[in-house]
Amino acid sequence: MSGKYSNEIPEDSIVCDSSSLLSLSDSCLLWVISGMIGRFTGRFVISKAVEYESVIRPLEMKSHTLGAIRVKKLLLDNVIKVVDTPNSKTLTSEILSLGNDLFYLAGKPLKLIHEGETETLALAIDLGLKNILIDERTTRMLIEAPLEMKAHMETEFQRKIDINGRNLNKFIDMTRNLNLFRSTELAIIGYEKGFFKDYGEMEKRAIESALYGLKFAGCSISFNEIEEYCKTL
Repeated sequence: MSGKYSNEIPEDSIVCDSSSLLSLSDSCLLWVISGMIGRFTGRFVISKAVEYESVIRPLEMKSHTLGAIRVKKLLLDNVIKVVDTPNSKTLTSEILSLGNDLFYLAGKPLKLIHEGETETLALAIDLGLKNILIDERTTRMLIEAPLEMKAHMETEFQRKIDINGRNLNKFIDMTRNLNLFRSTELAIIGYEKGFFKDYGEMEKRAIESALYGLKFAGCSISFNEIEEYCKTL
């Protein structure tokens, strides 16, 4: 971890991607992040690219202004902190280069990841953090199940997908310590910590609705996953 930040960002902090922030904002569930403050020693942090994607750019779009204001409020309240590290740009470029040179279709590399989520990964790696809140499905699959992703793309394209094994091994080595989870998992943690008790007898219905709301807002969770979790309530 960079010395400048070693005392500022505890090891159990969570690096947030814009995909999760926007899902939570669109579902009116950003209060779950606020509720976590003080419940663990970590912080919620984002990169400059994520700040741009979730606040600065949507503030210029009337259709997305409200969601951006909600996220901006958490920045102003110091619930979420924007962090920029000395090595994040270099790491972002390296991860972006590797991630978009892993799979080939008809001899051409498939562009699978973009700067925002890549900078989120780079920030976590540079800070020595493991926990990443990210709803974006492609990036999660690249890290958690790259061979399953290859099989999925072969089914989708009905063509053979080739792998750059050397780059895949490098990518796996760089990201092997990362713990990725979705906004739905964060909502479930909040539920288990009692965040939904104010709904009284509707508490279970509230968390179920929250999970469906996050799915429809863009979180990559299946209906089956939601149904299976709700059976345990």
